[in-house]
Amino acid sequence: FEGVDAALMFHPGVYDWARAPLTASAQIRVGFHGRAAHPTGSPTEGIDALGALIQLFNALGVLHKRLPSGSHVQGIVTDGGRATNIVPEYAEGLFGLRGGTTTALEELVEELRTCARGVALATGTTVEVTDVGGRYEHFRDNDVLSGLFAGHLERTGIRLSEPVPGVYLGSSDIGNVSTRVPAIHPFVAIMDEDGSDHTPEFAEAAAGPRGRRAMLAAAEALACTAVDVLLRPDVPERAWDRFREKAAAGL
Repeated sequence: FEGVDAALMFHPGVYDWARAPLTASAQIRVGFHGRAAHPTGSPTEGIDALGALIQLFNALGVLHKRLPSGSHVQGIVTDGGRATNIVPEYAEGLFGLRGGTTTALEELVEELRTCARGVALATGTTVEVTDVGGRYEHFRDNDVLSGLFAGHLERTGIRLSEPVPGVYLGSSDIGNVSTRVPAIHPFVAIMDEDGSDHTPEFAEAAAGPRGRRAMLAAAEALACTAVDVLLRPDVPERAWDRFREKAAAGL
């Protein structure tokens, strides 16, 4: 992104919001190693890796109750053993973590590591905690550019508002981009607020008349914002000043 003045996009949704409250996110794999044994013939010889993984889920359930707004942990068991008459010597879970900010996500990942180490110590297992793929950072809106976009979009009859406090709408790689260049990610509704994206009904709406109107209106507003960036020297200057202010403040 060196030499790029701005990154401009929009996302269809169920809200008309000038900016996207997108969280930071990570995928973490946790694997416990124990010792296999026959649960009846030699029950004291086994070290139950699956039991350790279940205890981690329990610990995270307690942790979840005190997490700040925008943070959560969701996990699944990806390996729980092979047979019911063998104490599992290995068990593995995959956890999706989100944080309202990138700092909050980093703190949550460390809490997961601490919980996993504690469970391993308590159960006599060993544990491996590894990242799966890259991480998404939280989105940093550039209000200079998003304000211009909202003004252009309003000419088409769509008025954008600020997001509802405490409501978060997933994560995206635009969050990483927004740490490199001034960026916008508004939402433009193609359904009413009682709907939900990533559903069959949303797919139908995307192919319907409201979806097409929103797409054309947002495309026009994006193009007009790009023209502002390219033809008005004050716009990229102000956008970069705001970008640097937020970076210096750690926002």
